[in-house]
Amino acid sequence: MYYWLFLALGILCGMSIKSHSILFLAMALSLTAGASLADKPSERPNIIFILTDDISPRDYALYGGKIESPVLEKMAAEGLYFETAWATPRCMPTRAMLLTGKYAFRQKVFENQVNPRGEDGRIKPLGERFPNTLGSLMTANGYRSAMVGKLQTGDVKSYGFTRWCTVDHDADKRVGKFKVFDMRHARMDEDGTIVDREHVHSTDALFEYLHRFTAEKSEDPWFVYMPMNLPHSVRNPENPTKWGPPWVPVLDEDWKKTGEMVQNDFEACVRYIDYKVGRFVEHLKKTGQLENTIIMYAGDNGTNLYGKSNPDSEKGPRIPFVVYAPGYLKPTGANPELVDLTDVIPTCVELAGGTMPKDDVFDGHSFAPLILGTPFEGREWIFSQWYGCRWLRTKQWLIDGRGRLYDCGDNRNEWVKGAYTDVTESRDERVVHVRKELEKVLEQLPAPDFNDPELAGQWKKQWLNSKKFVDPYVPPYLK
Repeated sequence: MYYWLFLALGILCGMSIKSHSILFLAMALSLTAGASLADKPSERPNIIFILTDDISPRDYALYGGKIESPVLEKMAAEGLYFETAWATPRCMPTRAMLLTGKYAFRQKVFENQVNPRGEDGRIKPLGERFPNTLGSLMTANGYRSAMVGKLQTGDVKSYGFTRWCTVDHDADKRVGKFKVFDMRHARMDEDGTIVDREHVHSTDALFEYLHRFTAEKSEDPWFVYMPMNLPHSVRNPENPTKWGPPWVPVLDEDWKKTGEMVQNDFEACVRYIDYKVGRFVEHLKKTGQLENTIIMYAGDNGTNLYGKSNPDSEKGPRIPFVVYAPGYLKPTGANPELVDLTDVIPTCVELAGGTMPKDDVFDGHSFAPLILGTPFEGREWIFSQWYGCRWLRTKQWLIDGRGRLYDCGDNRNEWVKGAYTDVTESRDERVVHVRKELEKVLEQLPAPDFNDPELAGQWKKQWLNSKKFVDPYVPPYLK
């Protein structure tokens, strides 16, 4: 009924079909957020952290880009979105940073090809090396916890989640039609059982599990970590040597599935993520959980061929990051505070009413007060580490992976030419002072030891002898 009402209003106002469809989605989400619920927000909210794969802020209209995402934009307007949030420029280092709350110099996952290995030659599960992970800590604080999506960091059972639905990454080694790179079909490990579903999109299968898990009746709140595949490029199922955006269902101008699929369409992938998140918000409303749920939505690194594996400026580590919590968070929109993904663990633990283990070291800073409306003292800097590169950022200044220094001012769109001023060679007293102060911080965040016996062979092959090698610039006055 609401759709036709908004359609009529759109036509009367002279809006296009596409425009009134977006208006419908935005107003529907508004109705969802504003509707009265029988259940009031509790002291222990449900929490979900959604991690998208390979997308930069510059791709979203929300951040000044071109791709519209009406659901996410509405969530940001009614919640908050961080103007400066960092992960790392690559997927596995980002996931290690997120799951452990530690920077790479502590957990040693420096790159997809540089990390501690198990006997099988694959990355040794972080949960076997570190007892306190995102999953184990939320479980220990009385949450029904689940991981739903793409793992990449070893055995899911090592991370302390009580439930899981993970993409079966061994599918390519098996005989049959179900391939991890062909997302038109789904092969999932659901709580220890392999489930094949033909003609069910991989993303749909993940969200179906998410809806089931979050609808289960329990006295305990739930926590979900959901690292998605989209919009990460994949091998073309018909041409494995060719890479591009995966197959996704096509949405019409009314934001409904047409029954068709499209491949190599990055915008279609972003639109489909937005569609699925919108459907999940509707699910929370229908099950009476929206007012008692906190949704965090972020990326894992910059977009492929732009920020991913890029040491320049903050193209690689900078990510979108939105928080939506209608029962807790007053709308603030754009937020200037600095955050990086080590902050997720302390934030979630504080929201859960717990405390961080005192016998462990974590690098993050909780931003839970921003959500709960309590006094908050933000970070002075954020940090990122990938391969042999280190980044450091304050609200104004940036040292990038090449060791270059930028005065960013109040700008946040690093993709705009001239937005950031390269002052690497400046001898201005103020600039020199800033650089020296930032270098003091970096002394506490060490570069990797290329002679570390555990990783020396990997460093030599993957970094020191490769075309990727970057020798960060050091100003003469620091030598």
